Amino acid sequence: MVNRKSFYLMLTALISLSVAMVANAAFTASVNRTSLASHETLELTLRTDESSSDAPDLKPLEWSFDILGTRQQNKTSIINGKREFTRDWVVTLAPKQQGTLVIPPIQLGDRQSEAVTITVSDNRPDDPTTDTGPILMNAEVSSDSIYVQQELIFTLTILSRVQLYDDNRLSALDISDALIQQLGETRKLDTIIEGIRYRGFELKYSIHPQSVGEITIPSLTFTGVAAEPRDPFGSFFSSGGKPVLARSREMQIEVKPRPENYPAGDTWLPARKVTIQEQWSQPPNSLQVGDAITRTITVNADGLSAAQLPPILMTQPKGVNSYPDKSGTADRETANGIQGQRTDSIAMIPTRPGKITLPAIEYTWFDTARGKTKTSRLPATEIEVSADPNANALTVASPTTLPTDQPAECPDPARVSDTTPLEPASIWQTPVFWQWLTAFFALLWLVTLGLWRFISCAATKSDQPIINMGGRHQSGKHASEAEAFRQLEAACQQNDVRLTLSELKNWCRIYLNNNLNNENLTSLTDCLNQLGSQELSEICNQLSASLYQTQAGGAATAAKKEQLTALLAVCKKLKGTKSGRKKDQQLGQLYPE
Repeated sequence: MVNRKSFYLMLTALISLSVAMVANAAFTASVNRTSLASHETLELTLRTDESSSDAPDLKPLEWSFDILGTRQQNKTSIINGKREFTRDWVVTLAPKQQGTLVIPPIQLGDRQSEAVTITVSDNRPDDPTTDTGPILMNAEVSSDSIYVQQELIFTLTILSRVQLYDDNRLSALDISDALIQQLGETRKLDTIIEGIRYRGFELKYSIHPQSVGEITIPSLTFTGVAAEPRDPFGSFFSSGGKPVLARSREMQIEVKPRPENYPAGDTWLPARKVTIQEQWSQPPNSLQVGDAITRTITVNADGLSAAQLPPILMTQPKGVNSYPDKSGTADRETANGIQGQRTDSIAMIPTRPGKITLPAIEYTWFDTARGKTKTSRLPATEIEVSADPNANALTVASPTTLPTDQPAECPDPARVSDTTPLEPASIWQTPVFWQWLTAFFALLWLVTLGLWRFISCAATKSDQPIINMGGRHQSGKHASEAEAFRQLEAACQQNDVRLTLSELKNWCRIYLNNNLNNENLTSLTDCLNQLGSQELSEICNQLSASLYQTQAGGAATAAKKEQLTALLAVCKKLKGTKSGRKKDQQLGQLYPE
């Protein structure tokens, strides 16, 4: 039996051995590189020789690094009969900033590692092919100096010489005060650089800066997991993969204002190329009065989105009633950038025969390749309109007249006995009968002519404009111009485009009739041509086009309200001048519409 003294000696020895083992237990931190570029990664290895279920606390690393992945490795070896055990945590880190960074001490239970200092620089080579990392990432722009709203092409290329898993990620491209759109799908690449095969992909973006100054294209980060053989000692976090990272360089782009010599009244359109073309629903030289034909104008712009293209204004001459038709926009993504397309259509009905000239259509834009202001133009078009052969026309044959150079000779009347009945054929053969019949038809022709004149006069009076005035209807010159203008103001205040155009037509007819004695006005187009106000015509075209647009929202409502306000201001100005367009007033209309 062990005495009390021996027991205490044994207990003291065990405690001393335990303290010595704890004192010898180590927890260290090391890195595979102490100097790296901002686009590279490093591996931090945390090692302990104690078998424990504890895990290191990695939260202090998140201040200066992105933790891309963590894997664990255990190793047991026996050397000279002595058993040794180590456990490693390998943490892949990506620096968040440049300069001198400190990997802070990491805590594992009651032990703590020492701090490690590293240097991060921006010594990225200009040629990405000289990069020694497993991932090559290159960013390029079409120009380092552009005009405001001009298209900038941003190309990003990512190449890898190791096999990557599918869970790859690329940070989003975000630029303040700029419109960004990816061009098409991601394009796969397969190339050989210095004898090494690389596989990857390419992305292209279209960027339209909206303000003058300088924009920054930020550095983009690509993260992935590279496939590698499974660690023989076990890997609980990475499943046989190694996290990899690559970053693109940050770029500064100068954004210049539009040139001072660009026309101030035109929409700013910086593009590489602009074309304009027209199509007709039928040949324009085979028209008759009353036929309907649709003219479609299409504008294609390389380097502009469809939202940047303004409506196509098609001014119509006298002799044509026009109505806005369908409009549409579309964007086409190409390898060279965005191609915007805008289509505007107008339906036209000629109201008189003869030659009608449609004015030229011009589209002003700025050639970014040559730095010049250009104009795409459709020349004036002349159409020939023939009369309608089916139009109702009153054709009256002139009565037959007897020759006046010789007196009519009447044969002696045949004797008819009392007992001989008169044959019907003898009546038709008598000259007197035909004279009376001719006189009857002449009288009938005069009566018909009188009725036709009466009906024409009545129709002319009924064609005079009817103006709604407080429940009463007045026509022609007797209508109150002031009341018609009040109706126009009320329609504008209600933001009703259709009602405004209708009331504008009524007021224009009364105004022109009172000041110019012109009653041959059957459409709003005629009234606008007679007034001669280009500004008013353009506002009406924009309002008419808005009736057929599908876009809605606050911006569209505000634009419509602004156009109605401008229309009313122009009409007030015209009303104050009390004058109209007097061109061709003395000749009148050769072909009333």
